[in-house]
Amino acid sequence: MLCVNSQSICQNCWSDLPWQKNTCKHCAITISANSADICKDCLKKRPYFDTTIAAFDYLFPIDTLLPKIKKQQAKHHIKWLAQALASTVLKQRNFHPPQALIPVPLSNIKQLMKGYNQTEQICLALSKSLQIDTNTQLVFKVKETQSQASLKAKARKRNLIDAFCANKTHLKHVAIVDDVMTTGATANEIAKELKKAGVQKVELWILARTPI
Repeated sequence: MLCVNSQSICQNCWSDLPWQKNTCKHCAITISANSADICKDCLKKRPYFDTTIAAFDYLFPIDTLLPKIKKQQAKHHIKWLAQALASTVLKQRNFHPPQALIPVPLSNIKQLMKGYNQTEQICLALSKSLQIDTNTQLVFKVKETQSQASLKAKARKRNLIDAFCANKTHLKHVAIVDDVMTTGATANEIAKELKKAGVQKVELWILARTPI
């Protein structure tokens, strides 16, 4: 059980979290310690985003906390989770901060129903920690889609066709922020639109990566 107090956790719990190790630099899937730094799927077909930084593997207790944030508005976990992601980002070799953080947007209908966007809340906490602006006016979700969680990989890709659009921008380096990545279909569609809009480098920063 996590010892959560005043939006932080104790040092023992922090150490026991399922921190990521030995991952593909493009998609953050776990790979063998003896492998190259790119997985076989990314060697075959690279995603539109250039690199992925994930704090955790989607294992206990992260796999129980993130659904609570999304569905039960357990916002008191957001601050320390964002701190975990920030610390992971800052440990990257040759880290160069992006010009803006881009939360994965919700459709207007879903945003209205939920009352808040958890990825935007994570972004705002990261902004405060890393002194990087959150930009909510660059990418929009323009089509209502089925929940990705109920779909298999190919269906996830079809589900997101033409779901996002991005405004033309002078920004050249941004990071998409999301809570969980499974197939990467959502981030890939957003990254594709960002590159059409003029962005040259798109990173993906996520709290947790699920095994495929």
